[in-house]
Amino acid sequence: MYSFIEKRACELAPVLTRHRRNLHQIPETGWNEKETCSYIAAELRQLGYEVLLGGPVTGHETGIIASLSCGNGPVSVLRFDIDALPTEEDSTHAHLPAREHFCSRNPGAMHACGHDGHIAIGLGCARIFTELSSRLSGTIRLIFQPAEEGCKGAGAIVERGWLDDASLFLAGHIVGREYTGGGHADVIPGVNASLATTKFDAIFSGHSCHGAAPENGASVISAMASAVLALNGIPRHSEGATFLNIGRIQGGQGRNIVADRGLIELEVRGTTTALNQYMEDQAFRIIQESARMYGCESEIQVIGRAPSLDSTPALCGRILSLCRDHLPSIQAFGTSAAFRASEDASLMLERTKSHGGQGAFLLFPTDTTAPLHNSSYDFDESILPKAATVFTAAVYQFCGRKPQALSRHRSESV
Repeated sequence: MYSFIEKRACELAPVLTRHRRNLHQIPETGWNEKETCSYIAAELRQLGYEVLLGGPVTGHETGIIASLSCGNGPVSVLRFDIDALPTEEDSTHAHLPAREHFCSRNPGAMHACGHDGHIAIGLGCARIFTELSSRLSGTIRLIFQPAEEGCKGAGAIVERGWLDDASLFLAGHIVGREYTGGGHADVIPGVNASLATTKFDAIFSGHSCHGAAPENGASVISAMASAVLALNGIPRHSEGATFLNIGRIQGGQGRNIVADRGLIELEVRGTTTALNQYMEDQAFRIIQESARMYGCESEIQVIGRAPSLDSTPALCGRILSLCRDHLPSIQAFGTSAAFRASEDASLMLERTKSHGGQGAFLLFPTDTTAPLHNSSYDFDESILPKAATVFTAAVYQFCGRKPQALSRHRSESV
């Protein structure tokens, strides 16, 4: 059966490339993925999946849950993120999507993190699962998640209970060759750490007045300037790496008006959940004290959070053995790895593990043209069928019917 999965994924390579290139042209940022969801839902319904869209999935207008019932058995969940970044895509001839005419058609938005590829992988898995349905048990649940950037979408799905009955959870990310030291591999079968993160906005409120009488007001510009300097001075931690980035500052109405409203958009990260919490606590304290020091008020709005990823070691080992013993076209990198980014799939993984399930976040190394989130980012599309092979085979390994059960199932069907 593994040879069938490998063969079908290889045969579907042109289809997956077509999906990826179609989706690359319609990038949409978090909670705005309406055309993307319409595309995905149409494909899944054509394959016979039960499809839920929007509100029941996330409480927003986007997000998809697709279910395939294969009789009694466990619930196996695969998650694929679908949102794009607010980035203008490279339009020069050197950039393959521009050269081959599948560049973004949406100004100011681009799939610069490989999520178009992730969706294509998910659609490939969906097709193969339908062809394997008589040989699977339980329920296959595919989550096409919006708003991964900023770590907003996964929490909304977890809150609605979609991981509460999961026995298996799998997700992954296309990455560059730097994760294998430049060597060749198609999959790293489990992430044992990632950067935990908190994304938040600091809103400052002061009192406006004439610039020639500043004693009558309270300037948020002064408060924010103080906060920015102090935030960048947070002592780093002896137990691991910590990060802070201030991405946007906005405030004021004019040069002769003491500003009364301001905004800082920022994030903190840490190599563990505890280190991220340290950075969050320090940042919140600095923002509040900086506002008070200048007679202003502050409000902190958390936009998204994600703990560090921690895949189930035994499951990672089984996926590694699966690749080495049954999938000759897949070269597995024999160690788990730390993902040098943040991922809100960690919330789904945590929820699955909390009730005794198991999960893994996989990395799929391939050749890339630029770093993630760069306007010239592109990846080698040959990774698409390989990733679909690994995901589908891992689910079959987990919930495939044994030969005896298969024979009984066939006779009952007759």
